[in-house]
Amino acid sequence: MWFTLFLDLVSFGIVIPVLPFYATHFGAAAWMVTLLSTGYSAAQFVMAPVLGRLSDRHGRRPVMLISIAGSVAAMLTLGFAQALWMVFLARIISGVCNANVSTAHAYVADRVPPSQRARYMGMMGTAVGLGFIFGPSIGGLLSRPDHPELPFLVGAGLSALNWLMAYFWLPESHRPSRVAGPAAPRPSLLRALGQAEFWRTQLGVLVLVSFGFFIAFAAMESTFALYTEAAFAWTAKETGKFFSLVGVVIVIVQGLVVGRAVSSFGERRTMIAGLCALGIGFGAAAVVPYGWMLPIVAVFIAGGNGLIMPSLNALISRNSTSETQGMNIGLTQSGGALGRIIGPMIAGGMFEMVTPAAPMASAAAVALAVAVVALLMIRELRPDAGR
Repeated sequence: MWFTLFLDLVSFGIVIPVLPFYATHFGAAAWMVTLLSTGYSAAQFVMAPVLGRLSDRHGRRPVMLISIAGSVAAMLTLGFAQALWMVFLARIISGVCNANVSTAHAYVADRVPPSQRARYMGMMGTAVGLGFIFGPSIGGLLSRPDHPELPFLVGAGLSALNWLMAYFWLPESHRPSRVAGPAAPRPSLLRALGQAEFWRTQLGVLVLVSFGFFIAFAAMESTFALYTEAAFAWTAKETGKFFSLVGVVIVIVQGLVVGRAVSSFGERRTMIAGLCALGIGFGAAAVVPYGWMLPIVAVFIAGGNGLIMPSLNALISRNSTSETQGMNIGLTQSGGALGRIIGPMIAGGMFEMVTPAAPMASAAAVALAVAVVALLMIRELRPDAGR
């Protein structure tokens, strides 16, 4: 599963550095390029809980195989695109298929005991982090003006290889019970938002934490290059190095630190510590006087991120039964996708109408507010809870 997720994210990451230029090749204006990210996140928002619920009802393996096959289709659609609408269609398909991350985490929850879930969720996080490190690098190397479709065709090949490996070597982890009766309603975050009792549950609070975390992180991520250019005259080169450092630190924290932290302090305290580190990092980014200080800030931002996600996913799995793992993780990721849509919208307005540092300061405030919510509303779980 680790290697399946890694290849999936490498294929996805190949697109990142070349897609904006590819879209402008078809006449897309700058605002239309940003809509490609919005369409991707919107597809994840809708489909993450749906794929999770399907994996609860029909097993993790078929959902993973269908999603990876969809990634092949998305890459081929990009590679052979003849018009801008085909580029948008490919990104929507890709958003639907990458919603399978909820299924991947449910697979891990099926296979490991509750006390070890945060550690193994962290290992899955290293697959995501390394995919984001290697994927964009490969995409940049493959980018050629005479063959702009090459990165997407290579991505399709990697996804096809991933499908073959998963087909032959990825066993089923979840055998759903076949109980006669009416089918459960399709999960929807929008439906949950309208139910006051949902927000009194631990799952509702965790969805809120995911939503707030991604609003803060996406607000920083979407305006960081603009902020550092305005404040420190950074170019794309310096910004790229910053985010590479963030990726490396996230991988180290999720692979080596989060398991030990959870063993010593529990998932709840580890997640709260991560949110506090994130808030400190964002706040420091807004006020540092010199650009050379930002790599130090990156350690707080990346370290906080690395502690939050495995702990959050472990808490969700331990507040779920074996029949609701996929759906509940999907609901929380759907909340995160909504945060990735809203965060950049708010940050862009603050950057233009307040100050360039305002998105960083507001991201810090959101992260610390979410930490307070987690401290007050999330219960500490017993080591064996969630079986």
